[in-house]
Amino acid sequence: MSEELESMKRRFRCPNETKKELVVEVLSGYRTEIVARKHGMSPRTLSQWVRQYQDEVGDLMKKKQNDAEKMKQNAANFKELEKKYNDAMKLLGEKELENSILRDLVKKKYPDWK
Repeated sequence: MSEELESMKRRFRCPNETKKELVVEVLSGYRTEIVARKHGMSPRTLSQWVRQYQDEVGDLMKKKQNDAEKMKQNAANFKELEKKYNDAMKLLGEKELENSILRDLVKKKYPDWK
């Protein structure tokens, strides 16, 4: 009977760094139950890890916050570049249309011109 209970219990094993990353997710504001289910583990186990590692994850939290800030800046830069690209493409299209019109006018006036 005890063998059956042992086989029913499944231990969630992972490296300490992974445990700390999950703790950072929880401490960043995500609910323990959500993070645990997302990673296929017991919320109780994750809660224990949070109590165990919460004092050790300060550097990891700072790194995640810096990464998030960089991502926001990159997104803002991307939006700005995308706008500039679209403006340039619009101008290029206008210039191509203008050249085509001028080419047609030249051909009408000078039919032998290449």
